[in-house]
Amino acid sequence: MTDTAMTDTAMSVTAADVAEYDRFGPWIDEVVVPEDVPRLYRTFPLDLSATRVVLKVPRSIARRDATAGMDLYDHLVILERESLTLLSRHVAMAGARERQGEDPGYGVLTVALADVVAIRDDLNLLEGRLTVSTAAGSSITVPYNGSAHDMASRLVNELRAAAMTDRVTPVGLALLAVGSTNADVAALPDPGSADTHLVSRFLELRHDNEGLVVWASHGRRRVHPGHTGLEGLVSRVSHVASPATMHGLAVVADANTLEVLGRRASLVRGRNPDYSSSRLVIPLGAIDRLALSAHPVYPDATTVTLGAGDWATDIHVPNDSAASHLFSAASRSVAS
Repeated sequence: MTDTAMTDTAMSVTAADVAEYDRFGPWIDEVVVPEDVPRLYRTFPLDLSATRVVLKVPRSIARRDATAGMDLYDHLVILERESLTLLSRHVAMAGARERQGEDPGYGVLTVALADVVAIRDDLNLLEGRLTVSTAAGSSITVPYNGSAHDMASRLVNELRAAAMTDRVTPVGLALLAVGSTNADVAALPDPGSADTHLVSRFLELRHDNEGLVVWASHGRRRVHPGHTGLEGLVSRVSHVASPATMHGLAVVADANTLEVLGRRASLVRGRNPDYSSSRLVIPLGAIDRLALSAHPVYPDATTVTLGAGDWATDIHVPNDSAASHLFSAASRSVAS
């Protein structure tokens, strides 16, 4: 018998278990009343009156493989006034040890919202992943089924609002000054016909946040290695079979937050179609580093590094793009 079977058959089935099973599916559900809390997490001291939102994330199993009495939820996400807590099911927990009280059957991770510097929501077909990063370099990651993307987006919006502060760092002020100069409130991203998903995504986000404007955008393009000699010849031959694509992106913002919309990776190799999407949210009160560097392989690409404390991320953009000009001007402003 597997560890899952031992865990899930260790308790007799109750009416509450049947009700939980009846509601089970690949979607993320909101916890509104105590009865909504999955049975695995009911030992956790949860005060629903003190929370912004509580969500339960189901296990990635087919409905036909689920039964009443199983622990059906991998995670419980608790967003409180000043913190985010993630409860995660212990996959290899033996039923007897769990029920004897030696271990609650789940782990607990908590971060203070004041320490949150980045929120990233990546989706590739039905594989979703929401990651919340802190200035100390730690993170909380919530995997989810893509069919629940609307609820994941709601959580991102809640986190976005909770992580905002009144202060803006010098880097944030520089980005605001440069971005606001060219921003047109009525403008939409202009990424070309290959990346129209950026336009629809921006419109969805602006529906929830009327202050969101476009600072820069560009469409996808092929990039080529710049090596010379024998190394360059080998590199160019390999790129014939596996070309490099720099995906389109849109840099959007309001007075408090910078967002980068694009694909899961901004620069990829290969010919396979990419159906992923990504939303990176960074409070302007968190950004403390902005650097630009030439890409070591592709001379037409610039690597933009955004950092906050021990967290950092790289974004690859074309040298002649509006995004490159935006970040370059902000970087010069900070340096001066």
